[in-house]
Amino acid sequence: MRDAFLSLVLRKAWPSQSLDRLLRAASLNDSKSAATAWRDFEAAANFDHLTAGEMRLIGLASKRLARLAPESPMLARIGGIERANWSRSQLAISASGEGLRALAASSVEMLAIKGASRVAVGDPAARGRMVNDVDIVVRPNDIVRAFDLLTRDGWQPAGSGTVLFHRSRLADAVGINLVRSRFGNLDLHRTPFHPPYDARDDESLASDASIWSRASEGSLGYAPILVPSATDAVAIAIAHGALDAHKSSDWLADIAAGIDRGVDWNLLEALVDSRRLHAPAAVALGYVNERLERPVPGPLLVRFERAAANRPLALFAALAETRPKTSRIGFFWIVRILAKQSRLSRNRASAAHSRIVLPLPTARGGRAGGGPSALSQALPVPDRPDGQSWSGTIDLTVSVELPPVSRRIDFEVNSQDSHFARLRAVVLNRGKRNKILRFKVPLVLGPQDSSLVLAAAASRSFNDGVPQRMLDQYGPTPFRLIHFASTRSRKAV
Repeated sequence: MRDAFLSLVLRKAWPSQSLDRLLRAASLNDSKSAATAWRDFEAAANFDHLTAGEMRLIGLASKRLARLAPESPMLARIGGIERANWSRSQLAISASGEGLRALAASSVEMLAIKGASRVAVGDPAARGRMVNDVDIVVRPNDIVRAFDLLTRDGWQPAGSGTVLFHRSRLADAVGINLVRSRFGNLDLHRTPFHPPYDARDDESLASDASIWSRASEGSLGYAPILVPSATDAVAIAIAHGALDAHKSSDWLADIAAGIDRGVDWNLLEALVDSRRLHAPAAVALGYVNERLERPVPGPLLVRFERAAANRPLALFAALAETRPKTSRIGFFWIVRILAKQSRLSRNRASAAHSRIVLPLPTARGGRAGGGPSALSQALPVPDRPDGQSWSGTIDLTVSVELPPVSRRIDFEVNSQDSHFARLRAVVLNRGKRNKILRFKVPLVLGPQDSSLVLAAAASRSFNDGVPQRMLDQYGPTPFRLIHFASTRSRKAV
């Protein structure tokens, strides 16, 4: 009775009926059942309002449709969707390949994961697999060198902050998303797994080092790259799918493809145990076994389910994040928000923090000079002798050119090689205008720190070609420095 109830609960995280039909059409080895799944999807679908998840899975199923549904009136349209998906993926792989080749030329070893690994291994069914970004893992000791090589080549961190800010956080970051030009999109990881399933520092078969040792050679974007073993690829797909299932369900097709390549079930059990993946593994493997008809040892599934039940809070959190997202606000919607924020909070607590300084409620009076606005401004520290440490407070006032949007404004105080503080303000949309902001920033500078720079930072960076409204909402804001002063701490005098 307990096992039956648990199995029912785990099914709550399975894909919706529409996505299930597409997954079955794309993945079932039984052609008759796959054809039935496609007919059921086609009969119920609104092809004028397909979801993003449906569009991705249609690409996976499209190459089979000429055989499964030769009389379908939607064949031409489906073929167009598949070609669009393939073209978009090839553009992303080609643009990201420039970065991969630069890393390979500098002897940075790379491991492709997620959808990119299926392309790199030459999986013929991967043509329909949508690849918006290329996920690669580098050795932990290479993460800074890889980041430096890419950013010098024009790649920009997609998240909030300058290159120097993100570089200062690499010691604690699991990964970082980098973009360049129109389609370049690289996810650079130090470990194949994200928290709470990230690397265990041991020498077991489940360690990151062992995953690297089992990898085989592949090619991606004309760059040599390593590809995880089938068993490791399944474990990685389970871990990432558990955190990103709301985006699409093609990770379940990736697991089915991994099982087809051949899984070492004893090794997979060790990976799941070591990384505490029991709940998402029970969900994913249960679905792939029952709905996609791939062989999974029954006793292993039962063991994963029971192990997941022994940690009920982690179980419900995993179910909420593994369950595909819907527009309805309900129990799992609320639990997903709580689980995600709890996970992100734990990650932030374990990472190095950057000081965030908010503006003072009243700004110092002053008028901006006649010079042009800029995205950076040198901030000399006049009472600091060259080559000596300095601690104190800087007081600065800027005039910011605001676009007609409500948004967050970010600045950073950096030296040539170090990041010191983030300055942040939130402004409401009151039309295009200038706004005066004043900040007081405590600083401790070492002898090696060169003169300071105030830099406008993007709240988010994009590939080329995004609408101007997105740049207004998230781009760096030009400013003019109105006033600057520094006061040395009395303790430092």
